Amino acid sequence: MEIRPILSTVLRNPVGLILIGLQVALTLAIVVNALYIIDERLANLRIEAGVDEEHILTLNSAGFASDFETTLATIHRDLDYLRKRPGVVSAMATNTLPLTQSGWSTEVEAQEALDGRSIDTAIYFADETLVETLGLDLIAGRAFREAEVEPYSMDQELRSTAVIVSAAAALALYPEIDRPEQALGRLVWNGAENDRFSAEIVGIVDGVKAPWKGLSSDIFDHVVYVPKVPVIANFGIYAVRSEPGAFADLLQNIQPELAELDTQRVVMEPNAFPEIRERFLRGDRAMAGMLITVVVLLLLVNILGIVGLVSFWVTQRTRQIGTRRALGATRGNILAYFLVENALISAMGVAVGIVAALALNNWLVSAFGVDRLPWAFLVGGAAGLLVLGIAAACVPALRAAAIPPAIATRSV
Repeated sequence: MEIRPILSTVLRNPVGLILIGLQVALTLAIVVNALYIIDERLANLRIEAGVDEEHILTLNSAGFASDFETTLATIHRDLDYLRKRPGVVSAMATNTLPLTQSGWSTEVEAQEALDGRSIDTAIYFADETLVETLGLDLIAGRAFREAEVEPYSMDQELRSTAVIVSAAAALALYPEIDRPEQALGRLVWNGAENDRFSAEIVGIVDGVKAPWKGLSSDIFDHVVYVPKVPVIANFGIYAVRSEPGAFADLLQNIQPELAELDTQRVVMEPNAFPEIRERFLRGDRAMAGMLITVVVLLLLVNILGIVGLVSFWVTQRTRQIGTRRALGATRGNILAYFLVENALISAMGVAVGIVAALALNNWLVSAFGVDRLPWAFLVGGAAGLLVLGIAAACVPALRAAAIPPAIATRSV
């Protein structure tokens, strides 16, 4: 089939070309970016925190009496009770946990790096029971020693001689190494430039996450544990890990039991880690659902638009189609004509849509920090929209092919 006559007809009908072309372009620009964001959000739903999620809960306490103040002795008393309680594997005081959406961050620098290489990282407080309490995967090195653990209050500098880092943080600090365990024994800087201190990397844990995640921030995988017990005013946070089968009992009874140890404070209801995870992922799930709805509606509007416009063209060209049939054109010729015509218009729209999609992605990158749109999404979206456009034109094109030759002899 000759393409030039079809293209000439399309260009002589600029209204249809513009309507379908702009519709396809706008749909492509929005859909491919939305699908990429949906893919990221759905990937988030599969995130693992790097801890024993099914058996961990957190417990917060806050003193209300005027003379109440959390002290190291109070924390040791609470931990002694928790660790000896039946059904508890281990417990520790901390500042926060992964996926809680609240935490501390800092910048650490590889001391040996001549270029002053540094990374942003989440900071967790932990004691010598860290690995046992959270069920971490310690792939190299050791846990903190009891002698390394010190109390920390807000009026102190956050100093420590030892740190445990995530595998991702180790590789980011030392990109020249092949395996994260090769970072063991190396030193990292922290603190202000005029008051720096160095800490030795004594352990590497794998898979643990930060409390929060941006759209495209590597900090989610960058974690540093410091051997500190937070002693902050009248507030305390405990992480408790249960034995298998004891989690439900612990979740129900640990609050009143701990509250009885001191009547001058309030012990909040414990937070099960599965609930923490659910709250963390709620926004991703809602965003994915909303964008899926937008994509479906846009594709539906695109299909209906193509069907409507091609149907209009068939109605306008009824006598012309009948004449062509009378001159020997087969049903297949008529069907192919309309499908090729629609494919040409859709292809022009896709070309404009690719440019629009890249422009929209550039804006999203600068405004919201999303990642660059992979070419696979762009190529796949363009091909998919072309196929969808041709499929949408099939119904009116088949109707056109069914027009009998006798229609050419009818009077207007």
